[in-house]
Amino acid sequence: MLISRPKLLCISANLVGFDSRLEEMSSLLCMESNDVRMIGIHGIGGIGKTTLAIGIYNQIAHQFEGASFLPNAAEHRGSLIQRKLLADILGEKIARISNIDEGISLIKKTLCSRKVLIILDDVSALTQLEFLAGSRHWFGSGSRIIITSRNKHLLDVHEVDGLYEVQKLKSEEAFKLFSLYAFEADLLDDRFWELSGRALNYCDGLPLAVKVVGCYLRNKTELEWEDELLKLTTVGQLTVQYVLRLSYDRLKHTEKDLFLDIACFFRGKDSDSVGRILDSCNFSAIGMKVLKDCSFISILDNKIEMHGLMQQMGWEIIRRESPGQPGQRSRLWNPEDVHAVLTQKTGTKAIEGISFDVSASKEIQITSEALKKMTNLRLLRVYWDGLSSYDSNTVHLPEEFEFPSYELRYLHWDGWSLESLPSNFNGKKLVELSLKHSSLNHLWKGNKDAYYFPRIIGLEKLEVLNLSGCSRLEKFPDIKANMESLLELHLEGTAIIELPSSVGYLRGLVLLNMKSCKNLKILPGRICDLKSLKTLILSGCSKLERLPEITEVMEHLEELLLDGTSIRELPRSILRLKENQDHVAMALETLHQELFPEIGYSIVIPGSRIPKWRWHENMGASVSATLPPHWLDNNFSGVALCAVFALEEGETIQRLVRFAVILNAGKGLISVIPSLGHTVETELLRRITCV
Repeated sequence: MLISRPKLLCISANLVGFDSRLEEMSSLLCMESNDVRMIGIHGIGGIGKTTLAIGIYNQIAHQFEGASFLPNAAEHRGSLIQRKLLADILGEKIARISNIDEGISLIKKTLCSRKVLIILDDVSALTQLEFLAGSRHWFGSGSRIIITSRNKHLLDVHEVDGLYEVQKLKSEEAFKLFSLYAFEADLLDDRFWELSGRALNYCDGLPLAVKVVGCYLRNKTELEWEDELLKLTTVGQLTVQYVLRLSYDRLKHTEKDLFLDIACFFRGKDSDSVGRILDSCNFSAIGMKVLKDCSFISILDNKIEMHGLMQQMGWEIIRRESPGQPGQRSRLWNPEDVHAVLTQKTGTKAIEGISFDVSASKEIQITSEALKKMTNLRLLRVYWDGLSSYDSNTVHLPEEFEFPSYELRYLHWDGWSLESLPSNFNGKKLVELSLKHSSLNHLWKGNKDAYYFPRIIGLEKLEVLNLSGCSRLEKFPDIKANMESLLELHLEGTAIIELPSSVGYLRGLVLLNMKSCKNLKILPGRICDLKSLKTLILSGCSKLERLPEITEVMEHLEELLLDGTSIRELPRSILRLKENQDHVAMALETLHQELFPEIGYSIVIPGSRIPKWRWHENMGASVSATLPPHWLDNNFSGVALCAVFALEEGETIQRLVRFAVILNAGKGLISVIPSLGHTVETELLRRITCV
């Protein structure tokens, strides 16, 4: 049986009473049984269901052929979370799933013979279970499906095999956890023993409340403790939300704004990307650290996470800014509220951010008048989070559409329906611009300057430009000045034929993605001027026949992906990529015709790290593994084989004679890759993967 080694999930270091709960769960899991079992974990918000589920995942995931942890399942739409589930288990991206039924069929077909671990976190509706884990028959023998929910009835209706209720912290556990956050020590300060007991009475054994109150009282004097606890005493019916709100009220103004932006727009997003955007809004990294230290947020796998109770508190704070008039609120994220404000034209200068999921909205005509008064708009995101591809008939814009852009730091508009951005567009403060799957054929209106930036319109602060899927965009504008702030340029799936030589001005560029640019024929020689470039993706550029000579050492380049191109020979100057670096990735599709035309494969040299998805490993001249029964079926997509070899100092490779993959399964398949034909003059560590 081929067993993968899944990546462990991040979990808090300050865990109390955790081991005993894991032991209690183990009896329900019955890992020795070969049956498919569904286990439910339930309890009130803030009790620690997600933390327990993460601990279980880290403890047992290695025993399965594939594993997936799906956080905040209630917040994701059907086919998107189905794709995430399959991608986690298969270790590869899944093509778009057009509807839930198609996703169900694919899950059944793909996972019915696999032993998998699936954790569905924070499920709130039976329909979520029906399209992710509708039946035990969907999964292979020995699989375990774990579901966390506040709703015990939901788990009963789904007929799980076992139920575990997460209990509140015992008194001694609560004291220990509180001490870790209030005093940053295992033991309480004797002077605060009685006061700590009073504080814990308000927390009622909820770990989240214990953490927040502990952080709230940290570094305060005894008199300050007395004063803060007196505030809690005066509340008639104390709730967790009230305890959280007290901690929120203690934050500085900029820290409150930072918290509200995350609660409304950025929960679950990449922390580096969000950090850049919010830093441009004058929210410093120190503010992010304060929120993390006070348990308002956590950073897990470089994603900003926030407990659901925290997010609900943030939403309620925004609603109370103007209970009956959403146009007077600072942030809008509810599709119905956004639709009402835009159609009724009730927006005001109070609005700083809008996140509009148009897949959850009715058809709408957005006019310039609707946004005219939103002069303080910092964040604007119009996106499609639905089950099918973007519907261009949902959002309609007039030809002369304009909107205030002077304060914009973040503009994300999927399916922008016009041929360009407005002529008065001002991106002086813009950090990220994303117009995926739009109708653009040029960026800005104008005459001779239509194809030039940033000098004309000022994009000196832009760090991310994403034009992926803009299938009408045939020309990338000439760059008339250094844009050293630009880190990422995404042009995947555009109709661009060639890049201008002025792309060399992008001195700070780290990522250039031109995947599936089917018309791309020419790369400029000045691409070597991109000294900071780490990743260059040219996969699927089928008309690209050659790489330019590498005239400069690209010392930071780590990935160069060329699979699916028409390149048949690399320039000898490619060896310059190896100077002053340890790993470069290259994928070159070649030699199909003389071997097995019907079996596609790639040669990949992607670096010095062993891949995380490896299933079997061995040292020596050969590697053998036992394949599962009936492996050669309609689901078979290929074999990945990884070889790592190193040279001693002073050694060179004159020829790599052959590299073979032999599969014995009734009929044999033998693939031999002839010489690569290059002499390597420098010490290297390389990996070759045949798929």
